[in-house]
Formats: sequence, C-alpha cells, structure tokens
Amino acid sequence: MTAGGNIGFDAGAYWRERVGAGSDLAVVGHRAMGPAYNGEIYARRIEALESMLVRHARKPLHQLRVLDIGCGSGFYTQFWRSQGVHDYVGLDISVRTIEYLAGLYPDYDFVCADVAEPLPGTLAGVDRFDVITVFDVLYHIVDNPRVESAIANIGGMVADSGLLFVMDQLCKRDYQVSRHVIYRARDAYFEIFDQNSLTLKDSELLFHFLVPPITEIRVIDLSIAAVFKIFGCTLRLNDRLVVWAASALRRLDARMRARGIHVRNCEFLVFARKGEADG
Repeated sequence: MTAGGNIGFDAGAYWRERVGAGSDLAVVGHRAMGPAYNGEIYARRIEALESMLVRHARKPLHQLRVLDIGCGSGFYTQFWRSQGVHDYVGLDISVRTIEYLAGLYPDYDFVCADVAEPLPGTLAGVDRFDVITVFDVLYHIVDNPRVESAIANIGGMVADSGLLFVMDQLCKRDYQVSRHVIYRARDAYFEIFDQNSLTLKDSELLFHFLVPPITEIRVIDLSIAAVFKIFGCTLRLNDRLVVWAASALRRLDARMRARGIHVRNCEFLVFARKGEADG
C-alpha cells in the first residue's frame, strides 16, 4: 500500500477535540443526524456483533478477554458489560474519554494510547485477547504507514484462537472524501492483515442506505453527504419523524440484505489467525 493521507493532519488532536467526556452517539457517529437516528445505526451494529459472536466465539461470552480499540463514547463498553464480560480493556486516543469511562466502569481497565504507535507497557507483554474490536477506527487513520503499524500492533494482541472484529468501508482504490476519512483499496487492505498472520474468516454488509453509501465518484459522494446533512437537520425538528425515518431505512436495509442486494457501504469483517480460520 502506498503512502497516503494528509500531510500535517493531526488525527490525535482532531479526535481529542471531537470526542469528549460523556459524548453521545451523534458525536462519534453521524453528527448531522442526531442521537435518535444514530441509535438505529448502532442498533444495527450490535445486531451484527451479536450474530458474529454466536457464529464464531469459542468461549461463553462472560469468559472472553476483550480489547475495545477506539472505545469512544463507551457504547460497546456497555454492551460487553451487559453480556457479563469481566475482562475488558478499552483503548482510546482521547484522555478525556479514558478518564470518563474509567470513572463510569471502575472494574474495567482503560488505556489512553494511539494504536498506531508503540504500545504502552500496560498492553505490551500481557496475555493476548480472545476478541479485539476495531469499529470505525482504521478509516480514520489517514496515513497508510500508520494504518500498517496499527494493524501490526493489533495483530500481535490477538490470541491464537482469538478473533479480530473490524467495521470498515473498503473501495476499489484508496479513496479520501475528507481530511479525517480514507477508504482503502480492498485487495491491499487484506494484504496488510495477511502480512500480520490474519486472514478473513467471515464478513457481513452492515448498511445500504441507513448510512450514506459510497460510489467512489467524489461529486456524487459529496452531494449524497450534503443531502444527508439537510435530511438530518430537517428530521431533528421532530423526534418522532427521526425515529420513523431511521426505522424505515433500517427495515429497507434488512430487506435488501435478505434479497442479496449489495450497495457499497460499511462492512463487518472477522479475522482469525492463519491456521485457525477454518477451526
């Protein structure tokens, strides 16, 4: 994968500013759509996560050792708590996020770190994890050498029989739509995982139209993003309308998945160590 991204763009500063203590789903998700609409987006993500755990987890959920990279608002922290998970580590680049979540979940461990940098001693050398989640994180690392470093760091923490769950959006080529988002070429993307002894075990399309799709034609994608922003601002004038619209689009997405129709959008990817993928 060739070098890419924004020279001089400080992703750490961007996210430390954007995600603060107690941030709601609209801050870590689609800001224009508001918390209620984002609730439907995240409900779909939980639906996919639960499905993958049923299909692939080799231990009862409460016995899993979990690392949540990009724990952000704590949405998935609460999910793992609801599943009875005791051994959980949340990692995030925002110190305010880590301090807030550590206070909210004192029995869980939280680490403030950049996953693309050398790992702190609190993670390096510890027992590896049964499940590592990297949800909506990698496409925010806009420099390709740094994403390669991040995947290498993550791969080193996956247990021999462990699973790596990734939510990401892939394209035919590297495609940057804003300074803090780059969607990567599918073949080169999987090659990085392969170089770190990780192979694709399963995948599932998350969205069609509940989240804006990507055409890889910049003028169209920017127009779609503008329509969603206008749509979101209009919907937020009426809470009932927000819930109705989000629920309707989620049902439409489900019908399209059931019929095998695919619109390029975010995917749920499951990786396992080579030799374990068929186990």
